[in-house]
Amino acid sequence: MKIKTLSLVTGALALIFSVNGYATENGSDTFALGAEGVLSGALPPPGIYLLTYYQNYTASDFVGADGHTLIPDFDIDAKAIVPRLVWMTEEKVLGGQLGFYAAQPLVNLRLNMAGNKDHNSGLGDFIFAPMLGWHQGNHHWAAAVETIFPTGDYDKDELANIGKNYYTFRPILAYTFSQPQGWDISAKLSYSFNTENKDTHYQSGDYFAADYSIGYRIQPNLLLGVQGYAFKQTSDDEVDDINIDFKGQALAYGPAIQYQKDGWTLEAKYLKETEVENRPKGDATWLKFVWSF
Repeated sequence: MKIKTLSLVTGALALIFSVNGYATENGSDTFALGAEGVLSGALPPPGIYLLTYYQNYTASDFVGADGHTLIPDFDIDAKAIVPRLVWMTEEKVLGGQLGFYAAQPLVNLRLNMAGNKDHNSGLGDFIFAPMLGWHQGNHHWAAAVETIFPTGDYDKDELANIGKNYYTFRPILAYTFSQPQGWDISAKLSYSFNTENKDTHYQSGDYFAADYSIGYRIQPNLLLGVQGYAFKQTSDDEVDDINIDFKGQALAYGPAIQYQKDGWTLEAKYLKETEVENRPKGDATWLKFVWSF
């Protein structure tokens, strides 16, 4: 427990584009939990698209494996704006449409824990991925391999870091069943492999994460639904190759709404976390705007 507590208090809760993902080093990870919802498995036609995400995550408790408070006087307020550029080509690979995306988070993080306070803002870690999309009637599938590059600001002596200082490699699968005037059922699944933070010698455990969305289009332009995410760490964290028996999990759910017009879409949701272990326990507000060139 001493190693675990020291690593939590002296390290960094980083890359808060993925702010509501916390397990791994200091309870943080790089998957943007809850970011995707409606049509998450349906890639668009060839063209260039700009997606802009806004997230506000707040938590006033960091709980342990037993659900009780692990870090005293804990409070986090993280805001992020994340532009994501998507390019869908006309090329086919394995029968799927080839595309690429890149995202660059801009983060503002305030953190209090165990009597210490810190504030940081700036660019988070850069994200890039190739992807493939398939379509068959109302059914849509997508696959991607995402890489998180440690380009964000990082200092092991700071409490609130924007960058994570290690790479993450992440295969992704997504599926959507969508009716033009009816149900939209979507899910995005991923598994993340983390490299070691060379400055702290902390090896964050691998983890499974999923976003889900169940919605119904009550009008041609308006959809109401329930969205959320699941997070489960599958391997323990390590410090200097010593297993510290620290794995996190969380579930989240909440209401969502989407409005679309020709050429643009706006989606909003509020997600509340439950069943949390070894992570902050809080809630998140998401806005997602999609515009096609």
